[in-house]
Amino acid sequence: MDTYAFLADPRALPLAERRATAARLHNEQAVWLPRVRQLADGPAPDEQFPAFLLATPPFADLARRLGNTTRRCQLPTEVADELDWFVLAFTDYLRTCDGEDSFAPVAPQRC
Repeated sequence: MDTYAFLADPRALPLAERRATAARLHNEQAVWLPRVRQLADGPAPDEQFPAFLLATPPFADLARRLGNTTRRCQLPTEVADELDWFVLAFTDYLRTCDGEDSFAPVAPQRC
């Protein structure tokens, strides 16, 4: 898969660039979204979830540690926890203006 060095901090991108990046990385999205849905705990991420981020440098280590795992029970606890954090932190990445505030106690602003 291709990786893109310009995504050193994916939360720093404005929403329009996030969406443009998602469009460019549609092949990566098609590969990673079914895997994330299969491996993450809780409700499965929807179509807007940016699974393509796993093909970028900031998440290369997590992607490597996920490896070819096909079942959550095969993941080491720390990898499963990091995947769950990733899903929680980036659920609204393509929907909000303030993705960097994903852990704020109030709901993020909708654009």
